[in-house]
Amino acid sequence: MSGDSGIEPIPVDKRPINSLDLLAIWFGAGISIAEFWAGSLLVPGVSLLTAILVIILGHIIGNALMGLVAIEGYRVGVPTMVLTRRPLGVKGSYLASTLNYLQLIGWTAVMNIVGARAIDTVFTILGYPSNTKLWIIVIGLLNTAWTLAGPKKWRWLERTSAVLLLILVAWLTITTINTCGGLDLGRGAGELPPLLALDLVVAMPVSWLPLVADYSRLCRSSGFWSTFTGYFVSSSLFYFIGGYTNSYLGLSDPISIIAAYGLGVPAMLIIILSTTTTTFLDIYSAAITFKNIKPGEPLNRQIVIVGLIGTIIALVFPMEEYEWFLLLIGGSFVPLAAIMITDYFLVA
Repeated sequence: MSGDSGIEPIPVDKRPINSLDLLAIWFGAGISIAEFWAGSLLVPGVSLLTAILVIILGHIIGNALMGLVAIEGYRVGVPTMVLTRRPLGVKGSYLASTLNYLQLIGWTAVMNIVGARAIDTVFTILGYPSNTKLWIIVIGLLNTAWTLAGPKKWRWLERTSAVLLLILVAWLTITTINTCGGLDLGRGAGELPPLLALDLVVAMPVSWLPLVADYSRLCRSSGFWSTFTGYFVSSSLFYFIGGYTNSYLGLSDPISIIAAYGLGVPAMLIIILSTTTTTFLDIYSAAITFKNIKPGEPLNRQIVIVGLIGTIIALVFPMEEYEWFLLLIGGSFVPLAAIMITDYFLVA
């Protein structure tokens, strides 16, 4: 992986991706079953109108933070956890790196689970017996192998997947509206406090903050709008679809929702693709994060370790705690992002 495998600054003329590639990375990251799942937690907890407002506001807040970190990563040319050395000191950055390392392993486990469930659904439709644990292992190995390929080889996958995933989003949106018969903006029980709903939305883009500079440092142009736009569009829409379908169909499991629509194998295969384009970011950034603590650690060895641990945890991960897992992440990294952004853009 040459220069992009370490924590030293990468000269602009040596960077392997452009702004379109970066936009595709974050667009693909936002089209994820995780967003679908999180959106289903909003409605009927709040009304559909409140959910839409919360989704838009939450993503504006979270994506603006992502964009600012992207600028810093582009200018300095180092990973996010290395950037924390300035405001926190070297030892302080080790604490941030440890928390980030742990949460990225957790996200790897989550995405292995949802990807495996999608695969399992595909094969069940085809008449094969269900075996989710087998598919957790298979997709865990696939995600790890793709991460090992490195940034230069990711480009064609990200560009291809962005087009396919855009088609899926349009397909799901049209099918959702046709199936549910329109928009009832007042639909929802209103049992979830709006501020808690907002926190649940902000937590998703905020959870990406410790990864943002890992990829903007690879870009030959400033990454604010590529990062902001790519993730804002896809994640917001998937949040909405998740909440909307749950309110009308009463299904909080995105795999069950897609199966209920009868979208078939093609939709499931694209969901699997989106899971891969999301999870390899978690694995790669976890490995880069570890190198902030131990710079001499071989990147590929860490990729294998993270992929293995994430796969093992996925076999026993309690999906019922998903909502609180998101809130925990938001509570940990919002203050860190505030410190980084304030230090770089105001103090410096």
